[in-house]
Amino acid sequence: MLNEQEWNTINSILLELYTIEDITVLSQKLMKVIRMLIPFTKGYFVLLDEEQRIIADKTYFLGMEDAQVRQYLYHYYDKDYLKYLYEIAVETTVYKDTGILADEIRKSTEFYRKFLKPADIPFGCGILMIRNGRIIGIFNLFRSETLGDFTEKDIYILKVLKKHIENVVYKAFQTGRTAAAQNCLDDTFERYSLTNREGEILKLLSKGLSNSEICEQLLISLSTVKKHIYNLYKKTGVSSRTQLINLVYQNV
Repeated sequence: MLNEQEWNTINSILLELYTIEDITVLSQKLMKVIRMLIPFTKGYFVLLDEEQRIIADKTYFLGMEDAQVRQYLYHYYDKDYLKYLYEIAVETTVYKDTGILADEIRKSTEFYRKFLKPADIPFGCGILMIRNGRIIGIFNLFRSETLGDFTEKDIYILKVLKKHIENVVYKAFQTGRTAAAQNCLDDTFERYSLTNREGEILKLLSKGLSNSEICEQLLISLSTVKKHIYNLYKKTGVSSRTQLINLVYQNV
């Protein structure tokens, strides 16, 4: 279905994507390079939290005006018929809008009538990214009436790419979360003037280690661990391990 040049293009795209660790750079690059293989009018890339809500600062919209972006994020995401797939998809899935619902039903939805049609993007397709049983994001492409619906070849290309895209997105997202978590630990260390040992114990507590496991890791006594934890509570104004961890990561 694909010629040699198209396979070479896919290989080049993947080689580049696997070198990107920043999720923002990755989403922008992904949206732009895919046009080398699949023509589209507009598109978006979003990441979802554990409650399947869009993480607002982890989005990238291409070709959409700011007003359209706000409409989707704060109203039409909840109306999007793509959500029908949420309940049945168990792994990363390539979809086509006209395959989600019968066209008569699809065109009668509020999402189609008030968002897609006025924006002249009646056709859509994309990848619902799922990792460890959880939906982590959506990579979606739209086409205008003039361009027409996405073809079997377009869907085939997305199927070739889907696991790779899932992998690079998950890797970049986890790298970003790790960096953010370390920033939170560093900020807590400075804000509350922790000692080096208190900082070490806070980091181990944040990983879920028990007091005895911290003893073994740092080669110190249980009473010393308890003393440092008491000092952490006193300096930060909390009274439990859960409160301490919530304080550290409240902005992650």
